[in-house]
Amino acid sequence: MRAAEVLAYLNVRHQTLYAYVSRGWIRSEKQAGKKYNLYFREDVERIKARAAVRAGHGAIAATAMQYGEPIIQTSVTEIGPDGPRYRGYCAVDLARQNISFECVAELLWTGHLPDGDVVWRCKTPQADALRLCDLVSRNATRDQFLEIFALVALTAGMARGGIAQRRYNGNPLEAAREVLHLLVGCMGYLSGDRKFTAMRRNESVVEGVLRALGGVASPENIRAVSAFLVLLADHELAPGSFSARVAASSGASLHGCLVSALCTHAGLRVGRVYDMSEQFLASARSRVGLMKRLGELRDLGRQVPGFTHRLYPKGDPRAVHLLEVARARPHRSVRLREFLAFVEQAQEELGLHPMIELVLVALCNEMGLPRESGGAMFALARSAGWVAHIQEQRLSSTLLRPRAKFTAA
Repeated sequence: MRAAEVLAYLNVRHQTLYAYVSRGWIRSEKQAGKKYNLYFREDVERIKARAAVRAGHGAIAATAMQYGEPIIQTSVTEIGPDGPRYRGYCAVDLARQNISFECVAELLWTGHLPDGDVVWRCKTPQADALRLCDLVSRNATRDQFLEIFALVALTAGMARGGIAQRRYNGNPLEAAREVLHLLVGCMGYLSGDRKFTAMRRNESVVEGVLRALGGVASPENIRAVSAFLVLLADHELAPGSFSARVAASSGASLHGCLVSALCTHAGLRVGRVYDMSEQFLASARSRVGLMKRLGELRDLGRQVPGFTHRLYPKGDPRAVHLLEVARARPHRSVRLREFLAFVEQAQEELGLHPMIELVLVALCNEMGLPRESGGAMFALARSAGWVAHIQEQRLSSTLLRPRAKFTAA
């Protein structure tokens, strides 16, 4: 880090920085042919952490791990009243402008939004990955698709060489594009054909998803799936994102980090939100029936699946946009019209705001996509964000290793 960066990061004066260097707390190195020194980021971050503890923030760490005080600095995504902002770009605006998922992924990875559409080079899937897919999928149930995603990602990584070779000599973004294409192909196991559906040359990710799931690539369906992927590409530091960063801090490969995120997201307390939303919507097909089921759950003191995101007490802007997409469909079914009326009534009478997952599942039903499609598309979309967090974490010298406080049983 240069001196100005250190001063801003630690909020200290030049004299203090010089004192840290003279005491050996922060190492510095002269740059050949330059008039400035560089300071070791690891030492600077250690000083920052010590200052936080001395300021009384040690106790904050106990509650920071769940919707508490921020514990990681990031420039990938910011959460505000208008929803997530990817590198400063509002995700809802990107979806409304029909910016492609590939462009949004490149924005998250590089910080630059490409001009015009981006088409990723399509590679022939590795034979080992395909054989593993076919072997595992024979006895796998639909709700095990995340484990299939993880196995395929790990196999693809191993085919690229050892961890050190991939970590220091590989092309991480090329590997990321390849993995995302493989995940699209794995969605074919959710369709009626139950087989890997490889991406075609010059085919977009959205088109590949619809074809793999057995959907119709109509303009309204393409718009809906594109909105899904763009809006879900990243968010706050959810368990999957944190797992990816922990793995990245340890020096794991890109594929290993993604597997960590996928397996974490597969947990019953994280990835089941789509399952519960599907079950709730399947419990009734009319507005009246859904309101009745909602009332029953509330009377039992249970949370209604798919409602009220704690980060958006006034409503999730991403869900609001998806509702606009649903209302704009030219030929809405009776079931979708009933759903939209139900959401409106729940919001007006009970103050319940739908989460993006609930609206996504309703649109998947409208498009005739198979069960679990919503969860699969989330994992695909969020993998783009996970890659961005992995890349950013690698720039830090910090090993994410929270300390435990022992308490007697």
